[in-house]
Amino acid sequence: MPSVVRALLLLLALGLPLASAWAVTGVVTSLLPARHGGAAADRPASGFVGGFALRGEGAAIVGGRGRQSASHVSPVMMGRAAAKRAVTKGKTDLAKTKLNSRYGKMVTMCVKAGGADPIANPALAKLLVQAKQAGVPVANMENIIKKANNKDQADFKESTYEVYGQGGIGFVIDILTDNNNRAAGDVRTVLNKNKLKMAEPGSVAFNFDRVGCVSVATDKAEDDVMEAALEAGAEDLEAADLGEAGAGFNVYTEMTSLMATADSMKEQGYDVKEARFIWKPKGPIEVSEDDEAANLDAIDMLEELDDVDAVWHNMS
Repeated sequence: MPSVVRALLLLLALGLPLASAWAVTGVVTSLLPARHGGAAADRPASGFVGGFALRGEGAAIVGGRGRQSASHVSPVMMGRAAAKRAVTKGKTDLAKTKLNSRYGKMVTMCVKAGGADPIANPALAKLLVQAKQAGVPVANMENIIKKANNKDQADFKESTYEVYGQGGIGFVIDILTDNNNRAAGDVRTVLNKNKLKMAEPGSVAFNFDRVGCVSVATDKAEDDVMEAALEAGAEDLEAADLGEAGAGFNVYTEMTSLMATADSMKEQGYDVKEARFIWKPKGPIEVSEDDEAANLDAIDMLEELDDVDAVWHNMS
């Protein structure tokens, strides 16, 4: 691995701010985002890094996060409370594994596209910074860069599947894989087990809006956050549970305004945890308890697949 990569990773691991890290390595980068979202079953991988589009000299980290699974274990008794904690821990561990895997795939794609040197490949540099902010171990990134630089290492591509769920709802599944046949087969196996049906491209996605979503962790009042969001160019927001980051808000923007809004929120002092494109349902659909349970079980099984990056749904 080039010495500059080790130097950058070490500086980031020590908590050095990005601007200082660039100063030490003698690099200043300008990173501008963009991405075209779509519902086609296989979008071209060229110019994209794991759901993240490259434009100009850099890359914007955007992408989908799967829905936060609900626990159906009621803490009425101590045994049930313990079971609920076990379920929650299992989902937290899965989320961390999925996060590490996602960044690993994105770094692999970025190295394949632009090389393993973050000075010559600013998109890679941006990914390394964001991976650190997301809590991905630096050692993981070092190993992935080494492997990705090997010509025998497979590259990854994106695709999107649309699915009819139980009770008239729909799923949009974001895929990031190095083997399209395996991914398709695994997804179909889950769908068959759960009596779900694959939909034609566009037949489910039209029920969703492709928008930008900036997640900010804050304990400020909604009115204060809304004022800041509107100043940043956002269209709407809603309270959100950001997992380990705590309470906060999802700030929604047009796709073309995503990173400008994220940057503005940062400048106003907000802790921006993620900026990504999402499939936002136009009108959530109510379903029966049985259909809800069946859909959540299917989502859990889909999210456990290595090739599935995120699962979006319009179930209320």
